[in-house]
Amino acid sequence: MEHTKLFGLRPQIETARFPSTSLGASSRALAAAFDESGRLFVGAEKGLFWFDGSRFVKLSGLSSPVNAVCAAPGGVFAASGEKVYFADETGLKQAQALGEEVIALARAEDKICALTPGALWFWKNGRFEVEQEIAFGDALCMAPTPGKTVFAACGQAVLRLMAKRTRFGTMTPEMTHVPAVRFTCMAADSLGGVWCGCEAGVYAFDGKSEWVGPEVLSAFPRRPVTAIALGRKKTYVGTEGGLYIVSAENTRFYGAGRYLTGDKVYAVLPAPDEKEVWVCAEGGMSRIRFTEMPLSEKAARYEALLPLFTREDYVTGRVGVKNGDLTTGFHRISDNDGLYTADHTAAMCMKYAVTGDPAARESARRSMRALIKLQRVTGIPGFPARAYRRPGEDRFGNGDPEWHLTVDETGPLEWKGETSSDELVGHYFAGCWYFDLCADEAEKRELAECYAAITDHILSHGYTLCDADGTPTSWAHFGPQELNADDAWCWEKGVNSLEILAFLLIAYHMTGDEKYAAARRALILDHHYALNLLGYKKDDAHSSVIDDRLTFYSAVHLLRLETDPDLLRYIRLGVRRHYEYIRDDREPFFSFVYAFACGGLPEIGAAAEVLAEYPLDLASYDMTNAGRPEALPEPRTALFAEEPHLEHPLPASERVTGQLHSTARKIEGRGGGAVSPASWLAAYWLGRYFGYLCETD
Repeated sequence: MEHTKLFGLRPQIETARFPSTSLGASSRALAAAFDESGRLFVGAEKGLFWFDGSRFVKLSGLSSPVNAVCAAPGGVFAASGEKVYFADETGLKQAQALGEEVIALARAEDKICALTPGALWFWKNGRFEVEQEIAFGDALCMAPTPGKTVFAACGQAVLRLMAKRTRFGTMTPEMTHVPAVRFTCMAADSLGGVWCGCEAGVYAFDGKSEWVGPEVLSAFPRRPVTAIALGRKKTYVGTEGGLYIVSAENTRFYGAGRYLTGDKVYAVLPAPDEKEVWVCAEGGMSRIRFTEMPLSEKAARYEALLPLFTREDYVTGRVGVKNGDLTTGFHRISDNDGLYTADHTAAMCMKYAVTGDPAARESARRSMRALIKLQRVTGIPGFPARAYRRPGEDRFGNGDPEWHLTVDETGPLEWKGETSSDELVGHYFAGCWYFDLCADEAEKRELAECYAAITDHILSHGYTLCDADGTPTSWAHFGPQELNADDAWCWEKGVNSLEILAFLLIAYHMTGDEKYAAARRALILDHHYALNLLGYKKDDAHSSVIDDRLTFYSAVHLLRLETDPDLLRYIRLGVRRHYEYIRDDREPFFSFVYAFACGGLPEIGAAAEVLAEYPLDLASYDMTNAGRPEALPEPRTALFAEEPHLEHPLPASERVTGQLHSTARKIEGRGGGAVSPASWLAAYWLGRYFGYLCETD
């Protein structure tokens, strides 16, 4: 089978956040620099600190705000008020008062500069001396270049230090092409170009007369810029709302919560090799590290975390997580314990098929047994519970009528009914993978009995799942009397048609019982269910991401097991139409199923990129994408009475924490929880199983 090979390593993001308590209760980190040996120094509201590799150490003798730091011979210079201090890791050594507040310090090769509102200063003969006065008296920022040239910005002009007789060349909007904006930060490159930040975004200046503004620099953020740093391959742009890293390949945003300690960025300091970047922000300091690893190692890391998300062999989320520490908090028993556990079951089945690892088979076996227990704990033949909970667990015995008390071999428990089509899809999805890839003969007989019971229940209750109270559950309706004849089910018509055809095919595949094949034929020939597949995905303004997931989970087995070429035509055309609608989301599982169905090999690279960029950090944080000018809300969500979301999907690294399939367009997320890696693992191992991802020769 053709595949896309994953060449080499892919960068993974690891973040360390150092809140205000790490910096002497400073509410802001303001400036940062490496000394000549690579030691990090940080200026904050409560003084100057250096990083010993694990924590920040305060230098005694200075407790006022340090708003500028730069490298100096043998240490650093740090500015606080009108004074510039020399310091190393042992403490402050000396100070020089410059007579007015020091706005900036910078070093270019051997040239060290200080900027005050009224003068540019050079380090000469062991002290700072005025190199050139600034007549306007309102200097804002500067950018020294190799050699003698220094650029500075004032409220009214851009200045360039000229030789041979030192003076400033003054460029004003009235006389030159200088934009009529107030520049807040500058950085110079080796070509003599200057990159300037302002309220409107970023301008590029050739150092002489030509300017390129935000309307051309579309890769850069169009929002108030507070800091700019130039690396060898990337440009780092701090803003009022977070950090942007711009490269020839892409632009990525790093906001408060998962990455930064606050929204506003005051300074950005990339390491010389650009494998990490330090960010001074509201609330503290962050280190964003880019660690290269193959996706196989990422998968192994996720699998090592699975015990933290496993409760009685069910894979769940966590709540009550503090400061991103996954060992805090407790398991979240949810309506979708079966579906999330199905993700894990499927992933381990495919891993076993690819690698032959007996541990993967055993892990799949345990989670499959857990799913079978959900099918049996209700005491209603063929009716699986959503979840169950025991005394002492969250909300046990709270009187919710959907929870039903019973006992098992361990003791009392409550199981939850109102089981939806979501959970049924999860059961059939996982069970079919296990039957085909892991089960021994005895297990195949047991699975055939279990899935015959569920399918018989659906058929005997008029194509519904019927609850303990004798009434059908809210969403598990699959019959033509509703899907074809009741407009209230127009949204579910195609989706549920696809699902029931998959359920019946899987039941026939496991049991060989012709009654399931006959039921399928009746739905297709007498009730045009094949026709329903062609347009099963509705234009819902991307509001129903769960239906996207359920249909691709069902379609993958239809595509694997169906042998009728005419029916496959309907399935493939429906999948193609669906995928073309959600293509921009680049969701890996969907991409792999689409490729399997339709040969969409060009999509595989984008899917691999999403797998690579999905955060290693599975904890949830308070995050928002509201206010980002490049992240616009979908204007049509009100038509569907759905939660507002974005018009276009975000890169995986910028999404709020959630299941791989669910957060591409979400605007906001709340902290205090964690999501299991099961959905990522299911997508990754599907790519490996189908042969689209290959990490070895």
